[in-house]
Amino acid sequence: MSNVNKANIRIGILGTGFGKTHASLFATFPDVEVSGIVGRNEPKTKEIARSLGTEAYTNPQELIDRPDIDAIVVCYPTTMHAQYVMAALNQGKHVLCETPVAYSLTEAEQMSQTANSCGKLLLIALFGRFVSDYRFIHEYIHAGHLGAPRFVFANRRTPAIWGNGWSENFITDLMLHDIDYLYWMLGKPVAVTSRGLGNSREGWNHVSIDCEFDNMYAIVEGCGIMPSSFPFSTSLRVVGDEGAIDLNWYWGGEYPISEAKFYPQKGEPEILSIPGYDPYAAECRYFVDCVQGKDNPKLLSIDSACSSLRIALAAKQSLENNGTRIAV
Repeated sequence: MSNVNKANIRIGILGTGFGKTHASLFATFPDVEVSGIVGRNEPKTKEIARSLGTEAYTNPQELIDRPDIDAIVVCYPTTMHAQYVMAALNQGKHVLCETPVAYSLTEAEQMSQTANSCGKLLLIALFGRFVSDYRFIHEYIHAGHLGAPRFVFANRRTPAIWGNGWSENFITDLMLHDIDYLYWMLGKPVAVTSRGLGNSREGWNHVSIDCEFDNMYAIVEGCGIMPSSFPFSTSLRVVGDEGAIDLNWYWGGEYPISEAKFYPQKGEPEILSIPGYDPYAAECRYFVDCVQGKDNPKLLSIDSACSSLRIALAAKQSLENNGTRIAV
């Protein structure tokens, strides 16, 4: 797989929503040049471009076609990912794509095949793998401090603050990060069974997914109808032979607030001291390092994203079939 062998890499950004956040972070790296940003609203896009000292576009293909650009970051809605990811790969660009990579496994696998045939990197922003608390706990468990995991509970709760509410893609839009984290930590489950609370728009407001493994069990829960006074929150509980970890995280208004505790089989509970950092900046830095050949791209690989998506779609199939057990 080819890498960029020059000091600086040139990156183009598709999208001015979350794309603006990505662009601002990439612009802080001394070895990166943000070479352009694309948005539908021309005045807004020009203003963002001016603030970053880069060029504004309304036609994404114009930016993708530039021969001097090394990589493209796709921050468009999920339904547009496949089109522009494959367009960028076919123009010889490395790509970082927001998650979920797609709503169908067919599209995700097409993107993977295109990346392989073009010999370019395609990384997917599996963001949960860079959140400091979750990364620490992953390493803590794999170091054996809990012994063999026996039960995991992951939860994600939010007020109904996303536009017109939740659609049939509730699992992939809200719960995929927790599903991916479970896969990253434990591998593929044997089967999944889902139950949910529907809404009037043929979507879902609350979903619980039971995940079966050979020697353990896990539950992933998502709630999208918390009161407006409730902060966006996540929690994680891992119970092992030698103890348990309990993490509670919520958005405190200006910054996240979290507490993680280790409960040993013997002795007193311990509050875990976990160094914090900007996970989005870490994710962007990782992409640059992979493009430059300085890091292994396995962590955010399209293959890993396809595996997580496969689990999520099996859970969605179970949900839509009244809780039928679906083998993964």
